[in-house]
Amino acid sequence: MSEPVANEPVASEPAVAAQPLPEPAPAPEPAPAAAPTPAPSAPSTDGRLNHAAWLELFPSLGLGGITRNIGAHCLVEHDDGTHLKLRLDPAQSAMMAEVHQERIRKALAGQGVERVLEISVAPLPEGLETPHSRRIRLLGERHVRAVEALRADPHIQSMEQQLGARLIEESVNSFEPDDF
Repeated sequence: MSEPVANEPVASEPAVAAQPLPEPAPAPEPAPAAAPTPAPSAPSTDGRLNHAAWLELFPSLGLGGITRNIGAHCLVEHDDGTHLKLRLDPAQSAMMAEVHQERIRKALAGQGVERVLEISVAPLPEGLETPHSRRIRLLGERHVRAVEALRADPHIQSMEQQLGARLIEESVNSFEPDDF
């Protein structure tokens, strides 16, 4: 029988010496959640558009571009069934024009909300979400869930322990649908 070559392992000996695995590192504390946003009031049952109904309705309006951006930064200030008043965040008012107000009015009418529409520019009250801020919050929550799922994955944990890999949380994307 020939002698093994110096760089080749002998068949009866393990190629790599078994070493005990280090103790798993404790899971990192989840990032502190943003202050909870108060739940908007329930959708109106009298046909008037309230803030909760606006948040639910907005994604289905089919708006695009600047018009969508303007609408996404609005809150329902008042709806009496004939006149609807939206309040626009002043930080988004530079591109406000009559054409965008008309497009929003037509999109609402296409969803059965036919109103005389007024959009005023004024500071938004604390604690109420615009469709835009709601989307940002939901995207953040989806990201946290995706990171938590990866952190709990035994394959990821194994790579971190055995190979010294690390999860770059900023690179994690969620595959949950974005309904915005």
